[in-house]
Amino acid sequence: MKRILALLAALAVASVIAACGGGESTTPGQGGGDASTAVGGETAAAAIKPGGIFRLGTTSGPDSPNPFVAFSATSYIFFTNTYPALVKYDEEFQIVGDWAESWETSEDGKVWTFTVKPGEWSDGTPLTAEDAAFTGNLIIKYADGPAGVLAPYLTHATSVEAPDDTTVVITYEKAVANVLPQLQQFFILPQHILEPLVGDKGKGLKKWDPTKGGQVGGGSFFIKEYDDKGTTILERNPGYYGTAPLVDAVGVTVYQNSDAMLAALDGGQLDSVDTVPPTLAEQYASNPKFQLQVGDSTFVYDIGFNSNPDKPENKELLDPKVREALAMGIDRQKIIDVVLNGYGTPAATMFTPLSGEYLNTDIQPEPFDIAGGNAILDELGYAKGADGTRQTPDGEPMEYEVILPESVEGIDRLFEIVQDGWGQMGVKVTANKMDSTAAFEAIGAPEWKYLDFDIMMWDWVGYIDPDFMLSVVTCDQYGSWSDTGYCNPAYDELYLKQGVTLDPAARKDIVWEMQQILYDDKPYIQVAQKQSIVAYTDQWTNLTDPFLAGLTKIPWEVIGQKAS
Repeated sequence: MKRILALLAALAVASVIAACGGGESTTPGQGGGDASTAVGGETAAAAIKPGGIFRLGTTSGPDSPNPFVAFSATSYIFFTNTYPALVKYDEEFQIVGDWAESWETSEDGKVWTFTVKPGEWSDGTPLTAEDAAFTGNLIIKYADGPAGVLAPYLTHATSVEAPDDTTVVITYEKAVANVLPQLQQFFILPQHILEPLVGDKGKGLKKWDPTKGGQVGGGSFFIKEYDDKGTTILERNPGYYGTAPLVDAVGVTVYQNSDAMLAALDGGQLDSVDTVPPTLAEQYASNPKFQLQVGDSTFVYDIGFNSNPDKPENKELLDPKVREALAMGIDRQKIIDVVLNGYGTPAATMFTPLSGEYLNTDIQPEPFDIAGGNAILDELGYAKGADGTRQTPDGEPMEYEVILPESVEGIDRLFEIVQDGWGQMGVKVTANKMDSTAAFEAIGAPEWKYLDFDIMMWDWVGYIDPDFMLSVVTCDQYGSWSDTGYCNPAYDELYLKQGVTLDPAARKDIVWEMQQILYDDKPYIQVAQKQSIVAYTDQWTNLTDPFLAGLTKIPWEVIGQKAS
């Protein structure tokens, strides 16, 4: 997910911290293989003392407690721990039941029936299949409007029914290839809270503020206190349908920068941080007070271009050949060496090896070739002026502002390296740094018409199944997940086709074709995949990467404090 649309994600994401860890180290930049490596710590499991508050630090805070507007990975981590989902990924990335204890499919593959467990919302209201039916039909009804952010998780669904309190029936227009991976992000919302707030044409959905009397959870936790700039407290839900969490609560504190966050970890104010700057990884690996977990992830730095053909200015950036030239001015190896300290690999698509066969390995990153990029721009007629800055045939300088979300780790140094490479090609860029919410709004301005911005740098923290990632750049996601204003009807047709292609090999071919289209059109230049680097104190066990918790819904309920 995006920015998971920083944390997100949705969301460094793909490694499991083994309980109490081991003594093996991980070589920077290798990735792949076993997605879990704990560095330092004990080799034997310790007894767990229940209770207490687990304190997590992050530099990428939540953007909203409302699932209809949120795009931050931290927000999605909150959602996965506070709202029920029918299914989830386990530690091996296999789909297992969450709220659902079993399910079956009709012979034609269009009707899925789930049997769900009894449970309660944190305010004592019964959690029933009616909540799922209400939520699902709300998303389906307003998929092209205020529910667009959640629409990808019910693509092709036509109805959600609750024949009784413990049965959820989802009907699709066609048999869908990836129903279960989609449903692991179908958050069940409280009907008794939300129904009175829907409003005309669903307009109340995006205005919903759960902090004003509606902050209830039906998952293992509920949000007791919410503060997007400070500390959010999640308390254990007494009516949870699953195994009760070991901890009483989880506190997530937002810090303005990594230095302040790591100082809090070193000083004992935190038990874990969601990411360690790669340049400090060895320092924490050698400190016996901490465990350092390094693993593969779906975190990818990218550069996005406004792809809306109606943008009024700097239309030269709409040309894929110009973007190709700019891609050749990006020194990915320097970014990996300097920004990631070796904990990364070059990226060419929005997918990583964690997506398995769906990653189009025929697509390779553009070579770092300043001369080649200059040659392309020369051929296109963008001559350099007296000051070395290129000009369009209309005499306008190739000077652009780049939107940078301040919460993305390493974004400043990343920008400087890109700025230097493009400067050698006569393209001048300046940074416009802002918080993630403001950055996303600036991308869509005005009123989600994508007319004002030229370039942005951000990151993706994605999923394993390709469907959601592919959906982000469809025309229907204008005003929702789209962060480039890209719209290609031919691409959209393939998106719908891959979702109902049941043969895995045939679906893979379509997904590969879609990645090729994006590579050729270049709404994004994918830059580098970053490994997950997480630190935590040796007082806790059964920890998971917090972003993995958002991706897989491995719950915080398993976190426990070691008995002293």
